[in-house]
Amino acid sequence: MKLKQTGSVFLNHGLWYYSVQLPGEKRRKQVPLRAPGAKHTLRADRPRKMAEEAAARYWQEHTRQAARHEPTGATVADLCAAWDAHCREYYKSEASAENAALDVRAFRELFGGAAVAELTHTDMLKFRDALIRSGISRRTVNGRLWRVKFMLGWALDEALIPAAVKAELTQVKCVKRGRSAAPERPPVRPVDDATIAATVAKMMPNTADMVRVHRYTGMRPCELCGLRWSLIDTSRTPWVYHVPPEVNKNEWRGELGQPRVVCIGPKARAILERHRGDDVPFSPVRAMSEYMEARRAARVTPFYGKKKNAPAPHVPRVLGECWNTNAYTKTIRAACVRAGIVPWGSNRLRHTFGTEVRRAFGLEAARAVLGHTNGGCVTDRYTYDAMEDEMVRRASSAVEALG
Repeated sequence: MKLKQTGSVFLNHGLWYYSVQLPGEKRRKQVPLRAPGAKHTLRADRPRKMAEEAAARYWQEHTRQAARHEPTGATVADLCAAWDAHCREYYKSEASAENAALDVRAFRELFGGAAVAELTHTDMLKFRDALIRSGISRRTVNGRLWRVKFMLGWALDEALIPAAVKAELTQVKCVKRGRSAAPERPPVRPVDDATIAATVAKMMPNTADMVRVHRYTGMRPCELCGLRWSLIDTSRTPWVYHVPPEVNKNEWRGELGQPRVVCIGPKARAILERHRGDDVPFSPVRAMSEYMEARRAARVTPFYGKKKNAPAPHVPRVLGECWNTNAYTKTIRAACVRAGIVPWGSNRLRHTFGTEVRRAFGLEAARAVLGHTNGGCVTDRYTYDAMEDEMVRRASSAVEALG
């Protein structure tokens, strides 16, 4: 290894030394040279090439540390702000951009004022321990840790941090199952039909039908919010809903994008037939209008004067043309509170239909319905309750014959 610095290797009393003046230091010093992992100085019987390699390692290590501690001006808060702006432009979905910013929030709160170049591997370990102590599940810890490491890789591509900083900070390992205090999150279970019925009973008709269609199609919440009559092929049986690119989760996969279609069966078709008026079958404006009309009909005090024959009041605030996933989930949870049951998320309807399909028609049918094309691992998570029944069904004949 050729030396790329000023300095000299010499022998002194039968031992190899290195005379060098490091950057930022005022005096020259003599450093005893050692082999990697050795405790003792190299003796004179060792070749000079080994001593030069040890000197080169010493130079590279100490100059890298000196460069790391030079003030760069780029703080963690600046990096997170730049990452947030990048996510707002890069991700098509607003929810994806918000999640990307949320995952790095703890990192910004812990090291916001520190320069990125001054962080070390020990700091990343402290960040991981802070996530574990916060009480979030192990998978969430690993997800946020991965997001921070992904952000550091993006910062390297944008020349915001040096390569040495990214290489050191991304070496922290994820948390393994049963090896930390982070709790394990139980698998997401399907929601039963009795709970769904109790929930939709406390919702407006338009939104209640939206939940029922979700139950009988198993599509993603974002796909349901993007449903349009112009995207449904009603000339076939079953109807085929061509999911638009802006709500297709896997649109970025492959050169042409991964297509996503949702088949709509007779139960969902009968519900959709009641909402053929506009291109958007489920609208927050229509749901709010139904809510205001229901309030007017349930009014106890009489109307006076001109208000007696007045129409229902207008929607008190500006609403979007269609639902988004956050508003849709909040509506379901609010209905659960009114019904006096434990709130549940909208994506559990997808688990319900997927589990039902897998029990009746097997894994391949469940994969096709849910839109999974990368093997059965993802489908297993969505149809967890059907796995045991399927394993018993497959093994029963062999066990009865040979067991």
